[in-house]
Amino acid sequence: MSTSPHQRRDRRHGSTAEPSGIRIAPTLFARANPFIDAAWQAADLGLCTSAGCPDCGALGFRRALMRIDGIADDVPVNAPRREAPAAAGALARAVAEVDFDLLRLAPRWYDALDVALMHLRERRELRFVLEDWVSRPAIPARILDLVLYRHVRYGYPDERLADLWIERCLHATAEHGDDGLVESLILACPERVGADPAARRAALDAAARSSCVRDVIGRLGECG
Repeated sequence: MSTSPHQRRDRRHGSTAEPSGIRIAPTLFARANPFIDAAWQAADLGLCTSAGCPDCGALGFRRALMRIDGIADDVPVNAPRREAPAAAGALARAVAEVDFDLLRLAPRWYDALDVALMHLRERRELRFVLEDWVSRPAIPARILDLVLYRHVRYGYPDERLADLWIERCLHATAEHGDDGLVESLILACPERVGADPAARRAALDAAARSSCVRDVIGRLGECG
């Protein structure tokens, strides 16, 4: 669950968490994965990691992500990319290779991942991440849900990967019955939930215990 992005202040301008003068040392995650290290550093520096933040747009954190790719600070964060790259950059590789268990140790990991995936989508590199993730034997339900709700339901990064991701979500919700994932599936592709007997049963079970799922089904009509 998200927490306030502005609870901690950048230590360069006075910290609410530690006495002044303490140098921020590289974390043990720096060598494990550059993206996880960036997530920890964002927490240490008090950088906002809320996607779509109306105050700052998480631009400080996005700038840190761009540095992973070796992009100079004078390049605008929102500079459009006209053509899709032939190969993944350093950030896309780091996110694609991330250990989900290690990532989930980081403060506000979900928000940091949300910003990173949206950033990579704008950089036209999201496909490199999902190509790797969709073939993994296990993906946490919250990550399945995040990608489905924020990207796949709109057809990103492409139709083939979107379809493969939805299949993973249908299988996972039938197996685990995560209410949030069920809700996102009903919003994204109600016809596919209704056509899959196991997923349909999971949706009806979720509706029996979740008012949010019941509301979605009520707005769209019962699956099937």
